[in-house]
Amino acid sequence: MIDVIPQLIVSGIAAGSLYALVGIGLVLIYKATEIVNFAQGESVTVGAYIGWLFITEAHLPYLPAILAVIVCSALFGLIVERVAYRPLIKSPPFTVILATLAVGIMVKNIIRLIWQDTPRGISGSISATPMEIWGVYITPERIAIMLVLAVVVGILAVFFRYAKLGKAMRATAQSQDAAALMGISVSGIFSVSWAMGSALGGLAGILIAPIVGINTELGVVLIPGFVAAIVGGFSSIPGAVVGGITIGILENFAGVFVSSTFKQVISFIVLIVVLMIKPSGLFGKPIRKMV
Repeated sequence: MIDVIPQLIVSGIAAGSLYALVGIGLVLIYKATEIVNFAQGESVTVGAYIGWLFITEAHLPYLPAILAVIVCSALFGLIVERVAYRPLIKSPPFTVILATLAVGIMVKNIIRLIWQDTPRGISGSISATPMEIWGVYITPERIAIMLVLAVVVGILAVFFRYAKLGKAMRATAQSQDAAALMGISVSGIFSVSWAMGSALGGLAGILIAPIVGINTELGVVLIPGFVAAIVGGFSSIPGAVVGGITIGILENFAGVFVSSTFKQVISFIVLIVVLMIKPSGLFGKPIRKMV
């Protein structure tokens, strides 16, 4: 059984990269708005279906379809933020969180009304044939997912460090009141954050679609993505990456060495253990309140 460990690690990193993309989307929205977007899973589903439309109906190649999905998913996030969340901007965070749950349910059922529950599939331009690298088998599709995560993290690092908008988002994350006093449009930052978070969800959807297919339950990837964000600290992009990859690897080990059923609960066990040891997450900073 020891021989399969490298294979489990590599496969876990590939799966965890998808979780990390979903987790980063959650982190981007939370850092700016202090709202947990429970509709992020439906952003993944929407991205997958939009990709299916572009590839099967518009006959776009896979790579241009990915770019189109990112743009359309960002627009979807902007629309949802403006229609469903902007009117609640002064409401308690719990109210907005309930609104995200409601939006997620509505989006899922709208998709069911349009396309029913019939599973669909798309073929990516990247080969799904496993290849051997140093004794480990992995498909180019999964390698591409890991590379996409690396590129996304790199772009975000440069964006938040050098771009004026990125600096404004960092300032808003630190203090919305101080950012407003500096002339930053806090509501505008909220819109950008929702757009970026939805775009990452859509990107995860189009990446996972050729591997597992497309159906209305694709949004369940929110669960490991949510756990990844919490384990990482929920305010840290590197934390979401580490959390996602950790969950992906542990799921593989649990599925092989324990049971497939245990694979479904290992992420929650990790979540409980991490919160017991470090409630702020691995990369999070403890919140101190003045009394």
